Amino acid sequence: MLNGISNGITIALLILIFILGIIGGAFFVVWFQRRKGRLEKDNEETEDFRKVAAENRKLETQAAREEKIKDFMDFDKVEDDMIIQDNGNRFCMVIRCMGINYDLMSENEMMAVEEGFANFLNTLKFPIQLYVQSRTLDLSEGISKYRERLSLLKEDADRFISNAMRAQRNNPNMSQEQEQKIDYEIKKRRNLLDYGNDIINYVERMSSNRDILQRKYYMVCSYDTLEMGFTSGYTQEDIKDMAYSELFTRCKTLQSAIYSCGIETEILRTEDLAELLFIAYNKDDASAYNVKEGLDNGIFSLFTTADSVKDKKRYAKVQKMKEEAFIEAQDTLRNAMQKLKEASNLVDISDLTDTSNAQSNTAPVTPTENNNPSTNENTNNPINDDFINADPNALLDDILG
Repeated sequence: MLNGISNGITIALLILIFILGIIGGAFFVVWFQRRKGRLEKDNEETEDFRKVAAENRKLETQAAREEKIKDFMDFDKVEDDMIIQDNGNRFCMVIRCMGINYDLMSENEMMAVEEGFANFLNTLKFPIQLYVQSRTLDLSEGISKYRERLSLLKEDADRFISNAMRAQRNNPNMSQEQEQKIDYEIKKRRNLLDYGNDIINYVERMSSNRDILQRKYYMVCSYDTLEMGFTSGYTQEDIKDMAYSELFTRCKTLQSAIYSCGIETEILRTEDLAELLFIAYNKDDASAYNVKEGLDNGIFSLFTTADSVKDKKRYAKVQKMKEEAFIEAQDTLRNAMQKLKEASNLVDISDLTDTSNAQSNTAPVTPTENNNPSTNENTNNPINDDFINADPNALLDDILG
């Protein structure tokens, strides 16, 4: 009996231990899941904090780098054929000057150039800067033009050779002199093609030598907002427009003054200014990267696909003037036609002619093919009804072509 009681107690203890184990396991599982969720949440918060911190550091680094680049480059942007500096308070335009063969000139020509340059310096009423930029000689544009020209010559030569051979086959009785003349023309064209290929190969070999440099000469004309005086009542766009107008006038004055020296000039456009600044600040990369090709391929799409603001304004102004002129001409033509119509209704020209009165008094006129009343009326009346009743818009289109 004692053994049965002890066995029951043992079983009860085992059951109790099993139940406690299940409860403890369930509690541990719940605690572990909560702990895991808390750890994941902490990890997510930590990762978010790291991302935010990294983004802030990136923005701070970028801002510092942009500030350093801005301080280094000393210009804000290139826009409307101008270099804008000092937060829109200073504007610059650049003129490219073509070189002349001074050493190959005669003594009188040299004296004329020197005198013209002295007069140019004496006529300056505003400060300018002379800038010389050394560049690696780039002959890719010239090579492409040579290739285009050579392809046209090749097409012409192939066409001539084909026609000449066909003529030789169709004319078996051709004289020896004619055959020699055709052979000479064929040989001349083939030699011309070989000579063109030799020129292209020579230029390509010369362009592959990066030691060949060329110098380009520029005149920099600047304009400061301090020269405008009181500018608080103007917007930034108004200031930029006034600066552009003043700089364009100064550059045209410089071009006219330097032309007496025989020097041809050109005002740089926006894409040319971008190329100038890129080479100025990236001399090492300029030899490996062709900025001209980049502009042509649309890398700077804002420069290559869109017209400048000044060109758009000029175009809009010209279009507006054309529309106003067309409307004014249309109104004037309509008024003139109305006056002609009123005058034709008031005046009876047939009563002013003696011949018609004599015919009406003597005998009636028999209508024939030559003296149709409608025909006589149109012939005697110098004002054509078709012209009077015509559409003014159609007439104006005919007049303007």
